[in-house]
Amino acid sequence: MDFIKKHRNLIPFLAATLLIVLFLPREGKFQYEFQKGKVWQHKTLNAPFDFPIYKTETELANEKRQTLNSVIPYYNRDSSVYYVQRSDLANTFRSSLRTAYNSPDHGGLSQYNYYNLINKVLPAMQGQLRLIYSKGIREPNSVAESYLSTPGATLVELNGNMATSFPSEECFTPQSAYQYLSNRLQVLWNEGVVEQAFYRKLDVQSFLKPNLRFNERITAQALEQRTAAISPTQGMVSAGQQIVAQGEVVNANTFSMLSSFKYEYEQRVGYSGNMWLLLAGQLLLTLLFVAALYLYIFLLNEKQSFSFKENSFLMLLVVSFFLITLWVSRTGIASIYVIPFAALPIFICTFFDAKLALLTHFVTTMLAAFIVPNSFEFFLITAFVGFAATYNSKDVYRRSKLYRTAAIILGTYCLTFIALTFIKDGSLTFDWRIYLWFTVNTALVIAMQQLLYVFEKIFGFTSDSTLMEISDTNNHLLRKLAEVAPATFQHSIQVANLAESVVRQIGGNPLLVRVGALYHDVGKMNNPTYFIENQAAGFSPHRHLDPEESARIIVRHVTDGVTIARKNRLPEIVTRFIRTHHGTSLVNFFYRAYREKYPDATNFSAFHYQGPNPTTKEQGVLMMADAVEAASRTLTKFTQESISDLVEKVIATKVEGKMLDNTDLTFNDISTAKAIFKKKLQNIYHDRIAT
Repeated sequence: MDFIKKHRNLIPFLAATLLIVLFLPREGKFQYEFQKGKVWQHKTLNAPFDFPIYKTETELANEKRQTLNSVIPYYNRDSSVYYVQRSDLANTFRSSLRTAYNSPDHGGLSQYNYYNLINKVLPAMQGQLRLIYSKGIREPNSVAESYLSTPGATLVELNGNMATSFPSEECFTPQSAYQYLSNRLQVLWNEGVVEQAFYRKLDVQSFLKPNLRFNERITAQALEQRTAAISPTQGMVSAGQQIVAQGEVVNANTFSMLSSFKYEYEQRVGYSGNMWLLLAGQLLLTLLFVAALYLYIFLLNEKQSFSFKENSFLMLLVVSFFLITLWVSRTGIASIYVIPFAALPIFICTFFDAKLALLTHFVTTMLAAFIVPNSFEFFLITAFVGFAATYNSKDVYRRSKLYRTAAIILGTYCLTFIALTFIKDGSLTFDWRIYLWFTVNTALVIAMQQLLYVFEKIFGFTSDSTLMEISDTNNHLLRKLAEVAPATFQHSIQVANLAESVVRQIGGNPLLVRVGALYHDVGKMNNPTYFIENQAAGFSPHRHLDPEESARIIVRHVTDGVTIARKNRLPEIVTRFIRTHHGTSLVNFFYRAYREKYPDATNFSAFHYQGPNPTTKEQGVLMMADAVEAASRTLTKFTQESISDLVEKVIATKVEGKMLDNTDLTFNDISTAKAIFKKKLQNIYHDRIAT
C-alpha cells in the first residue's frame, strides 16, 4: 500500500498504456511507405505469397451504387381490387344517372340517352377498367420508381411460389392509368353536350387503385443477395510475381497491388505465430511514448509534481482521442480528418501550458498514426494543425478569439492538404469532400469548448473563463470587500495592476495573477480597522494591545482569507495566492516592538506568517507587488530616487529571505519586475515627484 501511495501518479500512465495496447489492432505494420504517382524508392518488391488484388473503396462504392440503381422490384397482385372498383363504378354510375334523370329537367337526358348510358357506356367503361387491372396498376414507391423510370426496366410479379418478370411499360402507374382511361372514354361518348357534361361529373380517378403491391421484404432480400455477390477483389498476384521495381513510378494498378499486399501482410503477421512478438512490440512502443510524456512532466515540474487528477486528465485525453481515431478508422463512418485533434492542445493550454500541450498532442497523433491509413500524411497534417491551435489557444474563452482560432485551424488543414496534393499528384485536383470534413472538424472544435466547464467541475481545474467571471469587481465578495474595507480594496486593485504588468512582460498568466491580487487580502474583512490602510487618522486599535496579540490579528488575515475563499467557493488556484502572498515572513513592526518590550524573549512564532512561500512565478510576482505597493504608502517624499530605493530595498528583503527560491523567477525576471514597479509607482505619484 505504501508503494502504491508513493507512486500513485504512475497509475494513470500505466492504465493508459494498457488500454491503448488492449485496443491496438493485432496486425503487423507494413514496413514500406508508398504514394500514388511517386517513385518507389525501396528495393524491387516481389510477392512472397499469393494474394488477391482488392478493389478500392471508391470502386466498391460505385458497384454498390449501380446495384442499388438496378434493383428489380417485386410486387404482389391483389385481385380483389378490380372487383371492388368495378362494383363501385357501377353503383356510382347508376346512382348519379338516376339522380340526374329524376330532377325536374331530367338533367337534360332523354330516355334514349338514359338507356344508352346504362346499356352501352357503362359496360364499355367496365371493360376498360378490366383491361387496366389485368395489366396492373403498380403501387408508388420511391425505391422502385428510381429504377422503373429507366428504359427497358422490368419488374417481377409474385403469385404464390411463381414469379413472372415483365417490362415495366406493360403495367400502369396511377397517373398513366387515369390518362389512358380518360382518353378511351372520350372516344366512347357521343358528341352531345349532355353526355360530356355527365361524364365530367364522374370522378374517374377514384376507381383506379393500385392492385400491384410493392413487396419491400422480398425486394430487400434480392438487393441484399446482389450486394453480397459483389466481389471485393479483381484478380490475383502469385507468389514470386514482381509487384513493383525499384525506381518505378507507382501508377494506379501498382498502387492497388501494393495496397492489397499491405493489407494481406498485416493480417497474416498479426494472426500468425508472431502474435506475441507483435504484442510485445506494441507494448514497448506505447510505453516509450507514454514514458516520454511522463518524464517531461516530471522534469518540467521537478519542484511541484502534477497531482493524480491532473495526470488522469492528461491520460484521459490521450486515450479518448486514440479510441475515437480507432473507431472512425475501423468503421469507416467518416474520414479520419473529421476528428477534432486541434481541441486537444486547446484543452491542455487552457489548464496547463503550451509546451505540455504540444508534446501531448504529438504523442497522441503518433499513436493514432499507427492505426490510420497514410500515417505520414495524417501525422504531418495533424502536427501543423496542433502548432496552429497551440499558438492561438490563448484567450479562446473570448468568442471572437475562439472563432478566429477556428478559422486559422481550418486554413491550416486546407493549406497543408493542398501542399501535399501538389507534391503527390502535381495537379490542381479538388476533392470537395475532404474540405467538407475539415469544415466539420473545425465546427466540432468550437462545439467541444463546452467541455471545458465539465472538465473544471470533474477535475477541479480553473479556466480563464472562470477567472474572468470572478475578476469582475461587481462580484459579491469583491463588492463586500469594497464596502467593509475600502482602502484594502483599493490596495488590492493597485497590486493587481502592478502584478499583471510584470507577468505580462516576463511571461505567465496575467489574468491569474490579477485575480489572485484582487482576492489576496479578503481576510482583512474580519478585522478591517486593525490594518493601517483602513484606520482613521490618529486612531489605531493596536494602542491598547500587546505586540504579540496585534501580530496574531495581523497574521490571522491569511487564514481568515483562506476560510472566506473556501466558503465562497473560490478556485483552489486563487486560494493559494492568499496563503503565499506573505510566505513565512515576519510582521516586522510588531516584532521589533515586542523585542524592545521583552528583550529576553526567545519564542517569536506568533510574528511569523504560516506560509508557505510562493511556488509559482505568478505567486512570486504577487508577493513582490504587494510588499512594494504597501511600502510605497509609507513614503513621505515621492521622488524617483526614493521610489527606486524603496523598490530595491523591499525586493532585496524578499530575495535575501529566500522567499522566492521555490518559484521559477530568474534574476532577469526580478530585474524586469523592479523596473516595472518603479515606473508604475512613479506614474501613480507623478504629481509629487520633484524634478
